[in-house]
Amino acid sequence: MSSIKNTVNNLVTKFKTRNPFELCDYLNIPILHEPLGNIKGFFQNTLNTPIIHLNSNLDEHEIKCVISHELGHAILHKDLNVCFLKHYTFSVTDRYENEANKFTAELLIDDNMLIDIMEVNNLITIDELSKYFGVPNEFISYKFTHLNFN
Repeated sequence: MSSIKNTVNNLVTKFKTRNPFELCDYLNIPILHEPLGNIKGFFQNTLNTPIIHLNSNLDEHEIKCVISHELGHAILHKDLNVCFLKHYTFSVTDRYENEANKFTAELLIDDNMLIDIMEVNNLITIDELSKYFGVPNEFISYKFTHLNFN
């Protein structure tokens, strides 16, 4: 099992929720809703105070995914300023963005629920599952490539 999957499973077990808003509350990470133009959201850790900034113009499904993604940064990369790295250095940030995306997929799509939905509702395409879970196709694709069908 990947360390990101373990991290998510530990959070879900400890707080008994997959809801990113509830997890932010439990972890004392405030979410600031503000107009951010083309930016969907970002994580900031200033003086050991974590904050998630969320674009106030996002729809419901985008909000859930963006909060989960930024929570991933807060958990996995709390000491990194990814925005600074992305805009002011030549450092490769793709790794950190991919890890935050993996965190999001693991948090929002439970393995057992995915399998049950596929079997019970006969949902088999990535598009169908994406609509069901309210996540982009890339998260469903990620789960398929990392799911053990035993």
